[in-house]
This record gives sequence, C-alpha cells and structure tokens, in this order.
Amino acid sequence: MHTFAEPIRRGATCFGEKVSLLDATTNLSWTFRGVADATVTVAALLHERGVGRGDRVAVLADGSSLYALAFLTIPAVGRALVPLNTRYSPSELAAAAADATPALLLTDRPATDVRGLAPQIITIDEMTETLRERSGVSRDELTFGHEDDTAAIFYTGGTTDRAKGVVMTHRNKLVDALSLIAGLDLDEHDRWLVMSPMFHAAGSFNVIPCLWIGATQVFLPRFDATAVLRTIEEQQCTITFGVPTMLQALADAQQQVRADVSSLRLLGYGGAPITDALARRVAETFPDVELCAMYGATEMGPMATIHRHHERTLGTPRGRSAGRPVLGVDVRIVSPDGRALPPGERGEIVVRGPNITPGYWRKPEVTAAAVRGGAYWSGDIGELDDAGYLFVVDRAKDMIITGGENVYGTEVEDVLASHPAVVEAAVVGRPDPRWGEIVTAIVVLRAPATAIELEEHCRERLANYKVPRRFEVRESALPRSAAGKMLKRELRASNT
Repeated sequence: MHTFAEPIRRGATCFGEKVSLLDATTNLSWTFRGVADATVTVAALLHERGVGRGDRVAVLADGSSLYALAFLTIPAVGRALVPLNTRYSPSELAAAAADATPALLLTDRPATDVRGLAPQIITIDEMTETLRERSGVSRDELTFGHEDDTAAIFYTGGTTDRAKGVVMTHRNKLVDALSLIAGLDLDEHDRWLVMSPMFHAAGSFNVIPCLWIGATQVFLPRFDATAVLRTIEEQQCTITFGVPTMLQALADAQQQVRADVSSLRLLGYGGAPITDALARRVAETFPDVELCAMYGATEMGPMATIHRHHERTLGTPRGRSAGRPVLGVDVRIVSPDGRALPPGERGEIVVRGPNITPGYWRKPEVTAAAVRGGAYWSGDIGELDDAGYLFVVDRAKDMIITGGENVYGTEVEDVLASHPAVVEAAVVGRPDPRWGEIVTAIVVLRAPATAIELEEHCRERLANYKVPRRFEVRESALPRSAAGKMLKRELRASNT
C-alpha cells in the first residue's frame, strides 16, 4: 500500500505537466510533476526548521491549492498533518493546539492572530514563495515511511462532545482513496470542485484519489453558492461534494444565476441527513446531474457507504438509504449486548475495515469506548435491508423516549421539512414530568404557519406519539457544526 508518496509519484509519472491543483480565484496552479517536486522542497524546508519525522504540522487556512499541497506533501515526508478548524474560537484553537503540540503552523492568518499555537509559524505566502524559488530535486529522493505511520490528526467534536483528534494512518487514507475511486468511477477526465472546508475530512477526502487517478482539482477558499455555480461553468467541473445545507443554497442560487452546469456529472453529499423534500428540490433544479448520498465519519476515513443515483430512488423505500458499503468495508447493525442484528432490525451502526482509525490522539479511554476489535462503534442508530442498503435513523444520544416509546427526530424532521412554510427543522426532547420527554420541534419558517397547522401536518403522516407537542420558532438559522451537522446539544440546552 505504501504511503502518500506513492500517489504523488504515480501522478508525476503518468500525468506530468497536466494541471493537478488549481485555485479558481487566483489561477495559481500546480502540475502533477510540480506536486512531486514540491514534496522534496517541503522535506528540506521542514528539516531546516527542525521539524523531525513524526512531528505534527498544523494548518489553519482557507481552502486552496497550497492547502492541498500541504495535505499531500507533509505526510509524504514523514510528518503528521493537523488541519485546524477555521471556525474555532481562539480558546478552541488553543485547546486543539495544546493537544496536538505541533512543531510548526502553516497559516493564511495574520501572525498576531495565531501566536502561541505553535513555536514556529509560516504563512501561506511564504510557503508559496519558497516553493516557487527552489528548483525541484529528483522525486526518487522522496522520503518513504510506513503505512501505519500517522498521516494526519483531524479534530472533530461531532455534535455531542468536545473536540478530539482522530488519528488517520497512511493506510487508512489510501484505502479510503481507492474506495472513492471505485465508488464514483473517478478517472483522469474528472475535474473535482472543492467547495467544502478542507480542515474537515469531507473537504479533503478527494485530494489523494484525484491525484492518484489523474483528475484535476479546483479550489474555492470558502463556500459561496453563486461562486460555486460560476466556477462549475467556467472550469467545466464534473464533481463536487457538500453537506445538505450547501445543496439547499445551490438550489436557491441556481434559480437566480441559471449557470450552465452541463459539465457536472455528480453532486455528492453527506455529513448530515438530507430530507426527502430537499433531495427532490435538488433533483428538480439539477435534472441532468447524478445525486450521490454518502455516509461516514472522520473515524471511518471518512467513507462507509455510497448511494449512487439517489435521484432514481426518491419516493421509494430506498430513497432514505445512505447506500451500500464501499469496497473493503463491512457495515453491521449491532444490539446493545453486541449481537449482530438481522435485516430490518434497528441497532448501533458498527463499521469495520482498513479505513478505520486506530484511535484518538492521546485519549486511550475514549479510543477504547469507540474503537473495538478494529471496528468503529459509531453511536448512530440504523438498520440494513436484505440487499445491504443502510438506513441511518438517528444519533443514539438524540433519540427521544416519550412515554416509553422511542422517537427518532430525523423521521419527524423529514415530515416537517415537507411543509411548504418550513425552511429547516430540528426535533429534540424536552424534560416532562409525566412523559419523561416530550417531542419538541424547533423550526425556521419562510412563510407564516401556526403551531396548529404544523401539528396537523405531522399528525396526518406520523403516529400520535411522534407528533411534536411543542413548537418553537426561530428567526435565524439553526446552529450547525462546521460539517453541517445540527448541534442538538445546543438546542437541548436552550429553552425558548
């Protein structure tokens, strides 16, 4: 399997002077051979700075071709990459840096804003200048490590607790890359538009497979729906990936922009559940584009399942499915006592494969609870059908127990989202002396609607115990993580 150096060398050998990485806003680009040459330069630069093998190098920056270059080259020369969340508060950044102890920070932020995160700081501009000034050395001198070495540490807090560093080895990431290549039929003719934040696994899981297979990657510094549509048109992009909130923004913007997106063959999404109403709207807005749902987590590399041509199953039982396992990955539904459950029964989703993290950085107790026997216990509730299609029901911690009945919020949210007045909805449990919890809907509206109207809408489509007993209307968007997941812990903590 080797390390990140293998895709870099193959890219240079097979695709040479073809553009590999391209910034859409500045036109800065790197060829496949240029990526290999830059790898040797990065190795020399880190050595000069006293950053040894196994040391961590943090990156705090918006998405760009240089970010992708860092993502590839730093692990390839035996150091571990630590992408830092650009949306973290100063205290959250300080906590992540204190945990990872990076020897160096690469950033596009002013030095005064990041002081103390690492003993050494290099700006993106300085790195770019260094790479352009130094001539490349033979790529036969690329440093090789071991496939079990740490390639990256991704900080993720999910939706329930404090951020923790997910360790990804070279093997984890290369296996995930091969799964993506096979799962999406990726080839050298593709042009992948990166519109998701690159500090997150969903914004960088494309970097290695695209380099390996010869596909060009186009980068935007941050998500802007109109800019995405214009870039697809101008750069003839064939694939992009985002979370459902991004897809909603793209559908809204396309009604105004009417961009020529005929080059786009596949629109992928994951990171959070997508409602039937939104999936239908996206399919109607982009009728000639394949919709592809994915399920996974940072701990999974991040891919576990793929649902190709999701648009063809809308309105059928499999329209709510996250698809079937990618090659080399085993997905099972397990009971609380560890028994594998048959199709149709609900339990915890457990994923096993060479893509699974060995654990959390410096957190052995947390690792022992989540990674057992080489499998990741996701904390998600789901079920499989008799053909291996996975249905993700909810987070175990988000399940509502009211009067002894289990209510999965995502099911109620999907019904609420189908109401024409509802922009978005979250369903949580509120403490109740009689029922234990009552089903509570927190909604953002695009048009006036009363609680009675929303309740009747739900009652027509849900069992009585699933119908929200309380409705809370918010004026602004509901809180989400950087990955687009609803932060239900914040909603549960508030009580309007």
